[in-house]
Amino acid sequence: MNPRAVRRLTGTILWGVLAAAMLAPVGWMLLSSLKGSNIEIFGHPLALHRNWHLRNYVEAVRAGRMADHFVNSLWVTGLSVAGTVYLGLWAGFALSKPAFPARRLWMALLLVGMILPVQAYLIPLTGLLSGIGIHDSLWALILPYTAQSLPVAILLFSAYFAGFPSELEDAARIDGVGTLRFYTSILLPAAWPVAATVTVLTCLNTWNEFLLAMLFIVDPAMKTLPVGMIAFEQSHNTNYPALLAGLSLISLPTLLVYAVFNRQVIRGVMAGTVK
Repeated sequence: MNPRAVRRLTGTILWGVLAAAMLAPVGWMLLSSLKGSNIEIFGHPLALHRNWHLRNYVEAVRAGRMADHFVNSLWVTGLSVAGTVYLGLWAGFALSKPAFPARRLWMALLLVGMILPVQAYLIPLTGLLSGIGIHDSLWALILPYTAQSLPVAILLFSAYFAGFPSELEDAARIDGVGTLRFYTSILLPAAWPVAATVTVLTCLNTWNEFLLAMLFIVDPAMKTLPVGMIAFEQSHNTNYPALLAGLSLISLPTLLVYAVFNRQVIRGVMAGTVK
């Protein structure tokens, strides 16, 4: 066996072990969601069981009101993704121009927005949302989620459009293409790999977000899926099989989104680095 084949085999084994380590918690969650009681989970956490208790999933949907919370999460995630892609596309194309005023300053501010944790501005954000009258509504999550996702989106779009030919923009202007049509009909299809990447990243960040959803939403009818799982936490006992069943259902959409857009995510991340 030649050295190149050995290195390739070694790399495959190492990546396989790493993937197994990453997927082990997911497998344990699925396994435990089919057990009959808390005693089975804590007494034999890794043991296989003979009888599968699918009623845990029924209990998760019923007691956790997952249908209502699913609609709320869908609205929040969908509008956050749309706002992030739309605004990130416009801002990223503008910042890709070297002649943009104070371009370096805006890039530095975007980098600060990427590394600044939400806890650093949680108190002023709470006052801001209360001041504009959207506290305890889905907009109290949509706007912050969009703002949190925009720095990464703008930087990705800006890096992608850095190699965009200016002649194409000039030709579109000569043909009478308006600004809105130029962005939606020319730029967005051209930057589809980046748009797919931004879509997946925003979905992953917003669908499972817990802190803001717990603090800004008081009305039970407005709660999203992660916060809705608190319904299983009781004062003296927690139904862990049903809780894990609910968490399994919550994880399914994000896993499907990443599986569908996996290739586009890789292309989008690499797009700006090869220009």
